[in-house]
Amino acid sequence: MPASKRFMNWSGVTFTPQGGQPLSITGVTAIEIDTNGQLLKFSGDGDKFYTTVVTDVMDPTVTIHTADLAAIRATPLGSLGSLSATFNDARNGNGTGAITYTLSNAVVASGAVRGTHRQFGHGTIVFSSYSSDGITNPLSTTINN
Repeated sequence: MPASKRFMNWSGVTFTPQGGQPLSITGVTAIEIDTNGQLLKFSGDGDKFYTTVVTDVMDPTVTIHTADLAAIRATPLGSLGSLSATFNDARNGNGTGAITYTLSNAVVASGAVRGTHRQFGHGTIVFSSYSSDGITNPLSTTINN
């Protein structure tokens, strides 16, 4: 079946620490992927509008919302590794059309767990990243064919 170009549910969410074993993160309810780009703008000579806008710096960040509190607690602040998550095609699941996001040089930036009376516990884990050479984007995407 052709890709629907609509997405629903995450699968295969895994953090692999450097030199360690992959840690599956289950119970994922949402993932936010933000390029966190900053723009540098220029105007001069009496311009009323910017005449040049360029990307100054990028700081890709991934925030995972999950009920898997053990996974959050198993990834200490500053842990380095690789993060992978697949956003499933609405019709084909993790098959044709699904998008796999990979964050290389992922760094655990924060992990919060919370729970309230008579509710399921949930939490967030935030991954920042860095580029090995200052040019290569640590966030990549692959679309399943």
